[in-house]
Amino acid sequence: MIMKYKLPQSRPKTVKSTMAPYFDRTRGNIIPGSHRLQWLLSRILDDKVLRMPAVLVGGSNGKGTTCAFIESIIREHGLVTGLYTSPHLIHPNERIRINGIPISETKLENYLKIVDRLSKCLLPDASFFELITATAFVVFYKEKIDFLVCEVGLGGHFDSTNSISPLLSVITSISLEHTEFLGDSLFKIACDKAFISRRNKHLIIGDIADEAVQGIKHTAKIIGSSPVFCSNSTLNENLTEIVKYFSTSNDFVFPKINLPNLITALNSIQYLFKDLQIEINIDKVKKGIQKTFWPGRFDVRQICGRNVIFDASHNSDGFKYFLNAYNLSSFSSKKFVLIFCSLKDKDWKKTLLLLPFEKISAIIFTEVPILRSEKSSELAKFYKENIGNCISHDIENFELALETGMNLSFELPLVITGSIAFIGLVMERFNLNVFEDMSE
Repeated sequence: MIMKYKLPQSRPKTVKSTMAPYFDRTRGNIIPGSHRLQWLLSRILDDKVLRMPAVLVGGSNGKGTTCAFIESIIREHGLVTGLYTSPHLIHPNERIRINGIPISETKLENYLKIVDRLSKCLLPDASFFELITATAFVVFYKEKIDFLVCEVGLGGHFDSTNSISPLLSVITSISLEHTEFLGDSLFKIACDKAFISRRNKHLIIGDIADEAVQGIKHTAKIIGSSPVFCSNSTLNENLTEIVKYFSTSNDFVFPKINLPNLITALNSIQYLFKDLQIEINIDKVKKGIQKTFWPGRFDVRQICGRNVIFDASHNSDGFKYFLNAYNLSSFSSKKFVLIFCSLKDKDWKKTLLLLPFEKISAIIFTEVPILRSEKSSELAKFYKENIGNCISHDIENFELALETGMNLSFELPLVITGSIAFIGLVMERFNLNVFEDMSE
């Protein structure tokens, strides 16, 4: 008799319960402006906290992976690194890492309480993102890191992370996203994102469309920054050889499709180290790349003997990266079972139209218990009316969807994708650790 898979008993949610009051600080009407955080931090500590040596990385897709590459390479060169990213998958402490390791939950809560107490007098309407960003910068300052790698939250111009003074800025990619805040064209979005650059500093740009290029140039001219539209050809000979090595080697934690992000990261390292007068050690660069880990992005886990691939693709461009990664992976010859969930404000229709029906054994549409989640019935309806090339299921309860997916075609990989929030909930429900074997 074949035993059916059942989800394990959930672990206690002590961290989320203690953090709940801070999550509730997210406002419906966001007051934009990096100046708010500059003002808050300058009064909590002093302006030194805003002048930590830093790289600021923005973009529509690939910014987290690029941050991970840059941080790992810098760390391999002997510097104590701070890494700030968002959002988190399960626990907020994932956002704040020192030498690649998330700070402890206790340390986060202690620092956050201090920042929150002071902000109630100085910035009483601070959002959760402003609070945790301020907390991260205070942690990095107090822990005396050598270098900060910081991921932009949303856009660039008015984002809280733009309160720091980066030595180098990076834009990985640009696509239509958050148009209600950033603008309804690639040009406008590029203009906004390019405001993370600084006068007389380099702005490294990945592969972007011509319309976005014009937006970058427009803002760079206003600021006086120096845009570098990078490619493999802008790398020096030694770094070019590294790209060639990882384009053919299996000695690589990420699928090969992340090479565009790697090229952007290596260009960033090349210009940054030149400005800092640090000699690039090729062996250390290679080790940094090999050790890079970015959870939730083509993240393969073994659950009860089954290969489960978590990929936080939340828009059509991200899903294209996933499909290319799958086709270049060891799973490429196999079909997969897909569980898909999306938020209402994402381009999920465009994403679903990309589905390779010849690769999918079955697809399960589901939703998560948050207001922004698209109804599974809407996802399933669109699929059946416009695609409908394989077996599909509409299962509103995501826990039931997970159990159903685990019990379908067990010999095939199970792919779970469509939303960062969804990936976080699913990993938590499977009782997985985001960072395996890592603790402060």
